[in-house]
Amino acid sequence: MRATILVLAALPLVALIQPAAAQPQAPTGTVADPIKPKPPLTDAQRAKIVDAVSKEDTLAKLPDDFEPAVGAKVPDQAKLAAHPLPRPLVYEVPELKQYYYARLPDRVLIIDPMKREIAAILPM
Repeated sequence: MRATILVLAALPLVALIQPAAAQPQAPTGTVADPIKPKPPLTDAQRAKIVDAVSKEDTLAKLPDDFEPAVGAKVPDQAKLAAHPLPRPLVYEVPELKQYYYARLPDRVLIIDPMKREIAAILPM
């Protein structure tokens, strides 16, 4: 009788432990790298970007050892400063809110700040 009472008292505990063990566990020690699509820009959006950033006082000099290309890693902030896109532009083209830019004398680089990669190059 005493063994029956003990078993009946332990059953709810086993029921609580079982579902927790059955749940899949998330991988540990990894950081998901979200894949951001390259900004799909129309010609009108490209013109708005160039117009908006040309009004900003952010002209940068291209480092001597760097040739911009889509997908290329951007030099560190001290060599090529990247800036958030102007807010009015981001309100008009919300797809750009996750990107930064660097304005060069002849082009604008659209930069993915998390990967420090060039996502698009727009001629001035």
